[in-house]
This record gives sequence, structure tokens and C-alpha cells, in this order.
Amino acid sequence: MLLTLKRSNPLAKCFFAASLSAYVFYCQDWRVLVALIVALAGLLALSRDFDRTVLLVPVVFAATLPTLLLLFILGGMEKAPDWQTGVLLGLSWLAVFSLRLFVVVLADILVVKWTTFSDLLLALRVLRLPGKLVLFASTLATMLPNVFALAMHILEVQRCRGFEPKRLWNPKNFLPLFVPVFLAQMRRATDLALSLELRGISGRALSGGARLSFRAGDAVLVAAAVAVWCAGRGFPGLTG
Repeated sequence: MLLTLKRSNPLAKCFFAASLSAYVFYCQDWRVLVALIVALAGLLALSRDFDRTVLLVPVVFAATLPTLLLLFILGGMEKAPDWQTGVLLGLSWLAVFSLRLFVVVLADILVVKWTTFSDLLLALRVLRLPGKLVLFASTLATMLPNVFALAMHILEVQRCRGFEPKRLWNPKNFLPLFVPVFLAQMRRATDLALSLELRGISGRALSGGARLSFRAGDAVLVAAAVAVWCAGRGFPGLTG
């Protein structure tokens, strides 16, 4: 079953991720959000795609937690009659927002992990998008897991040099991690541009002329994308 889903149409995968990402900002029940996180993480684990790239997501979130905590608590105190109620309200908002963010990120990672660069390029060509936009969107979609993997590698190198990961709680200590990642991505972009130029690939060559077949996995993903909205209408507390 997992193999069928992984071989499904990239457009069906993107529709599933987009529908799920929109639904989580409509859903108000934290239990449903937790269930979605467990389901997505389980799919990644069963397909053996649950690697250090996925584990880096909570690390990045933890680094930004102090700023988010301050913003949500201040927002809660502004809406509440007293500061105690405001703090609790801000924390509840932050908890729901965090769960929604994890669902969106895991859904996007699932699509990227299950879709090869060539399949994504083919799917974008089917939509008859301009060639340069096809190349830009496909490159951008594959950049996220590469950046995460590179950041994990650089973090391990910096740890060997005496850098402590707990120092990342302070944003000013991001420099030893940010600079190598930025320079590596600049080199990668330059190499990609040179490779495309040497191969004679132009924007016009990437426009149209492609077809995709729909399989059983596509029907499952589309049905799941629609089912989350239908299920939300049948249970109290799931709507805003």
C-alpha cells in the first residue's frame, strides 16, 4: 500500500498536502491535530523516510520558541481581562499553532520524500506552466530537505569543534550554522545553473508536452484529502 502511495501522481500528493494544510487552520480540536501528526509521522516511519531531516524540524521550532512564546503571551494578555488569564490564553494559542505548524511541515516533507525531482518536473509540465516557473518551483521544492540535511551535517561538524547545540537557544549563535549553509546553497545554485546551461535546457523546453497517468494511489490520496473535511463536519468541536 505504501509503495502504491509513493508511486502516485505528484499532483495528487500536492493536492493532499494542500488540502491537509488548509484544514488544520480550520480545525480547532487539538486531538485531531495530534492524530494527524501521528499519522503523518507513522507514514514517514513505515516508508523508512523518517530520518534526521525530519528530526531537525522540532529543533528549529525549539530555537524559535522563545520569540513565539513572547508574541502569543502578549497577544493573550491584550485580549484577556487579567494577566493570569492572558498567559493561559496565549499558551493555548501557541499550543494549537505549534500543532498546526507541525502538520503542515510533515505533510510537505512527506510529499518531498515521496516525489523525485523528475516526477515533480513532469507534473508541473502537465499544468502547462511557463518553463522557467516549472524549473524554479521544482528546484525550490527539493531545496528544503537538502538544506535540513546539510544543516544537520554542519551541526555535527561544529560539535566536533566544540560547539554546543544548546547555544542555539540564543539567535546570535546561529552564525556558525547559517554561514556554511548559505555558502553551500550558493555554490549549489551556481553549479545547477552551469549544469543546465551546458545541457542546453531552456525555459521553453520545459513547457508542455507531458502526460501523467492516474493510479490507485492517486484515488486514495484524493479521497483522504476530501475525507478530512467531511469528517470535520460530523464531529463537534472540529469547526471554528
